[in-house]
Order: sequence, then structure tokens, then C-alpha cells
Amino acid sequence: MAQTMDKHLRELNRLYEQMKDAAKEDISSDETGRLIHDLALKAIWFLKNECKLVPLKSLVPDKQYFSFAKSRAPGVVCRPANSALFNLDPNLVSRQWQAWWKGKLKHSDLARMSYTIALAPCLAMELFDRQNKKQPATYFECLIGHIFAKAIGTTPHTKMTFEIEGRAVRMTMDFLFDMGSASRGIHLPVKMSTRERVVQAWAHQRLLDAAYGLNSYRGIMILFSETKLDSKKLEVVEICVPDQWLAYQVLLSKMDRIYYFDIPKVYEDLTKRYPKILPIKNFGEFFIEKEEVLNS
Repeated sequence: MAQTMDKHLRELNRLYEQMKDAAKEDISSDETGRLIHDLALKAIWFLKNECKLVPLKSLVPDKQYFSFAKSRAPGVVCRPANSALFNLDPNLVSRQWQAWWKGKLKHSDLARMSYTIALAPCLAMELFDRQNKKQPATYFECLIGHIFAKAIGTTPHTKMTFEIEGRAVRMTMDFLFDMGSASRGIHLPVKMSTRERVVQAWAHQRLLDAAYGLNSYRGIMILFSETKLDSKKLEVVEICVPDQWLAYQVLLSKMDRIYYFDIPKVYEDLTKRYPKILPIKNFGEFFIEKEEVLNS
């Protein structure tokens, strides 16, 4: 059985490394998309066939979560998955992914399909190493970079130069899309979760605003969730900092849109209270309002 598990780990790592290399070469390429698809489908198959589902106690109102543990090593569980959004049917997810890029996927299926594609490899990789944070974060960045590069039709870069006191100061950001003179550029911060360090996204937006003008780059932040699992009690909570978010958005800089794969209840309530200040939406809505977001 150990040899079988090693085989699954090797296959997941092989697809992950190939996907990462393809994204580095051209994040918008069909090859990058194919490898994202293959890695996600391999992960779903592994979770379905080699793992057992672990029910969790949700302390989040109106949400239920579960986790996974390897069938032969049940002592380690991975991060939580939203029961209403995660799909364990790899064939259906594959068909929906293909339909997505052909523009034929129903809007009602967008949230569940994209959530599953984004999370499945993270769950599988964590079951082999619970402390593995780098691979899931890198996979999520590659997925979002690929999706936006395909949707926008241009390849992003990650370096920006600022002229300060006669010096050219270069800084690294997540993704920057230059849209040409006819439209604002896109600043795309990407994070699996935020906690306090989310201020970096607003700080980078402030730098772009100060250096290139308020209308030069539109900030669109992509986040996965804010869930935290107590692996001993098997309890799920959401950790949010709504007051800080409101201060950042009003006093530091402005994100044009904030998309979550699993919107925290606290932020959902916050955006209902301040819809014009904090436009927080489900990630699937980007594809419904894409033209408005990119061209406004």
C-alpha cells in the first residue's frame, strides 16, 4: 500500500511540476490549461478512490464542510471543502471545464466547477504533507493567471518599475495585465486566504495609483476562502477582519472587484451593507460580468 501511495504522490508531483513549468513558459497556453485540468482530475480521482470523507463541525452559519483522509493513514486530514461547492465526479468536472472554455457552461454551474478545480489539487497535496503550503498556493496562482490570461487575451507580467529619486525601483507583484492605451491595466492580487497580510494587495494598488495615476490600473483581487480547521476538534471557522478591509478600501486604495471562491459570511454581510465601497462577489460572476469589469 505504501508503494501505491508513493505512486499517487509521484504522479501528482509530476503533473504539478509540468504545470508550473508550462505556466512559467506561457501561462495563457493551451498546454498550461491541459495540465491544470489533468492535475485537478488526478486529484479528484485520488480523493474519491484512495481517501475517505471526514465530516466536520461547521461553526460558520449556513455552511457545511468536510475534509479527506487517506484510507490507510486516517490520522492526517486536509483543509476543509465546502459541501455545497465541491464535486467528486471527475468526469462531470472534466466536461464542465471543457464547456467552460467553449462558452457553453451554464452560469449556475460556474461556481461549483471552478471551486472544485481550484481546491482538489490542494487537498490531495496536503494529504501527503500537511505543512505543504507552497504547492497549493503556486497551483492556485497558476490557475488564476491562466484563467485571466485566456479571458483577457494577453499574457501578464509580475514586475513593475517605479522611478523614485532618480532610481528605477523594481517590485514584484502577483499579476499585471497591460491592456493598451484604450483601456486601464489590470492589477490582479491572488491569495488562497488573507488574514492580516492582505494589506499588501491594497499597498501595491496604492503604489500603482501614485506612480501611474488613479485610472491606470484597475485592482481585481482573487481569493479562495478564509476557513480555518482545528484538526483535533474537526471544527471549521472563518477568520475575517472586516474593519481593516473597510479602512484599506476607503483610506488606502480601492479594489474595483474582490472575488471569492467561497465568500465568508462576514464579508458577504459587509458588502451588502456597503455595496458601492466593497464589491465582493463569487468568482463565477466574473465570467458573467467580464466585459463590464474589463472595459469599464
